[in-house]
Amino acid sequence: MASFRILTHPEHGTRAVKIGWSWPAFFFGLFWALYKRMWLLAASLFGFIVLSSVFIPATMEGQLISNVLFLGLNLTISMKGNQWYASLLETQGFTQQTQVEARNPGDALAVHANSQKASAADIRDHEQRGTHEQDLPVDHRDEQENKPDRNDGRGDDDNGDGGAGGKGGGNTSGTFIG
Repeated sequence: MASFRILTHPEHGTRAVKIGWSWPAFFFGLFWALYKRMWLLAASLFGFIVLSSVFIPATMEGQLISNVLFLGLNLTISMKGNQWYASLLETQGFTQQTQVEARNPGDALAVHANSQKASAADIRDHEQRGTHEQDLPVDHRDEQENKPDRNDGRGDDDNGDGGAGGKGGGNTSGTFIG
């Protein structure tokens, strides 16, 4: 299983970008960059190919140097290519939503879509439960039956101010009794 970034755009939809190594970028660097519409990377790779063919001699040592340079370049693109692609998408207005574990980008998008449906259903259920709870009549009889009898002169008023007959006030005539 691989990790994928899920990026969304209001007009261009949702994309899944793998986190980490990219085998297609390793084997098809220039063509991978063109396919992903990474024009600057593609132009840089093309320029590197042209310059290396012009400046590196066509000898056995030159071929070795060229192969080592291309291997290093392909390793770099393979390690950083997906990160560069995600950054490019973010500059185009995509926003990262989440990260998911999946086998391929299609499965990653399906996992994300299912989680969105599940969370939307959870929100809808919560809203419906909240509406039903608010619509139910409140029955205070249970509260009155479970309240202990008080014989301390405070009555049933348990808001802490002493009630009508206890110390601390509670006189309803408006006169302070000290």
